[in-house]
Amino acid sequence: MTITVFGASGAIGKLFIQKALDIGLKVRAYIRNNSKFDLTHHNLVTIEGELDDFEKVKYAISDADAVISTLGPPLKRKYDLFAVFEGHKNIVAAMELKKIRRFITIATPSVKSTEDKPSLVTKMPSIMAKLFFPSAYQEIVQVGELVKQSALDWTIVRFIAPNNKPGTGKVKVTFGDKKISWGIPRADIAEFLLTQVNDKQYIRSMPIIGS
Repeated sequence: MTITVFGASGAIGKLFIQKALDIGLKVRAYIRNNSKFDLTHHNLVTIEGELDDFEKVKYAISDADAVISTLGPPLKRKYDLFAVFEGHKNIVAAMELKKIRRFITIATPSVKSTEDKPSLVTKMPSIMAKLFFPSAYQEIVQVGELVKQSALDWTIVRFIAPNNKPGTGKVKVTFGDKKISWGIPRADIAEFLLTQVNDKQYIRSMPIIGS
């Protein structure tokens, strides 16, 4: 199986790639700058490119069995260029063109699901994001709407407070119906993303994960 990963040089992206390689998967890592990427493996290919380069994005996903994005908007109060949204537009368009269906991406509970129940975990992130990071809030909501409206077999994995603690292997899933700890190790996020490659439970769904 071959997986293309966008956001490959980020903390979650690197953890995901290492876990995928450890179980024998082939990985294509799409990165902006090869010099900032230090993973090597005989099953790993790096592709250097920008998110707004549709032809390069299309090349990166060619013949992939699944596509993963660990791209997230910058945590700045205001900015004008929505690069992550534009990147998702190219990824979705390329996948639909190439008839590659499985797409897994990340977001926060600011992106709403019809499965959500009223609770702090489904309501508070939007309130806080609108107040402190309005541009990031706007971008992540646009990303979510774009993916939800696509014809892909998508999963949007939502979480709130990633940290660098060791992975626990004990991820909890909620839609506001169960209590979870908002903090979650990035290693656990990466592991959950990897399980979604073959797991059909959350296709066209948006689980919120925590510890």
